[in-house]
Amino acid sequence: MIFGIVSRKRCLERIVVFELEESELMVSERVISLVFTLGLVTSAAGATYTGDVEYAAGSGSNQATIVVDFDLDNHFLFSYYWDGEATGWDALSAVDLAGALMVDATNWGEYGMFVDDLVYPGGTKYDYGEGFNVGWAYYVGDNESWSLDGSGVSFRSLSDGDWDAWVWTNYDESWHPVRGPGEQPIPEPISVALLGLGWLLMRRRGTGTV
Repeated sequence: MIFGIVSRKRCLERIVVFELEESELMVSERVISLVFTLGLVTSAAGATYTGDVEYAAGSGSNQATIVVDFDLDNHFLFSYYWDGEATGWDALSAVDLAGALMVDATNWGEYGMFVDDLVYPGGTKYDYGEGFNVGWAYYVGDNESWSLDGSGVSFRSLSDGDWDAWVWTNYDESWHPVRGPGEQPIPEPISVALLGLGWLLMRRRGTGTV
């Protein structure tokens, strides 16, 4: 009789533990699904910049647009005009000389110019907190598709209709920018938490426990 009571108690305990694990698993799945959904929405919605041009620099028949992106919905557009050949640095330095945009850059000689900082009235950088690698990532594209520039602003050859975007972002451990043009800033701890939840989900699906 005592053995039967103990066995029934253990059985009930196992049922309770199983139900708790199933409940936590459902929460993990919902959180992961929500984070991925938010990421997909911001990526799809943030690919194109809109708004009025702050001011123009240069002159000529060719035109390129320079974007300085401090935060979601806190970006500024500038136009650059030229004839002949021009680089990304030609455009950025011309915009700097023509108005209120302030460009802080270092000349690395044969390696070209490195942009240390960008300042513009009304531009407020997103605060990623302490302990993160942050800076300006340089993207090139056509305002519909973008790619991270790999040559450097001094060696970026401009064509009529080009778009250049300077995006304030945090970087991962490999120094890859976390944020792309027009995207919602995402602090790195959220990415770490997402990986942790993913590991928990796979572990429980594979073994039934943690």
